[in-house]
Amino acid sequence: MNPILSSALGSILRYGLMILATYLVKHGIWTASAAEGYVEAAVVALLALGWSWWKIHANRIKFLTALLPGMTTENDVKSHIWNGEATPSVLTPPNEAPVQPADNKTN
Repeated sequence: MNPILSSALGSILRYGLMILATYLVKHGIWTASAAEGYVEAAVVALLALGWSWWKIHANRIKFLTALLPGMTTENDVKSHIWNGEATPSVLTPPNEAPVQPADNKTN
């Protein structure tokens, strides 16, 4: 992941969680020192979950694209996706063949 993007996402998550932590400290649910630790742990956990989801999503797209007619090599699949050509929906059920949607690119 791009380090700048990672840092920005971490800052945004930390800011949002600090608002929640401030509320919880104000109402006596957490102590101030515990809140800081919880926020840091939550930021790391959320970033890890987001990264994991992103990788699973990308792998599913590659898999379904590989099942399309005419895809014979991994390079075919990667170039198809890299060129922005239409890919099957990641919600394609496992008992159905993936269908390539109409490509709406205009040249």
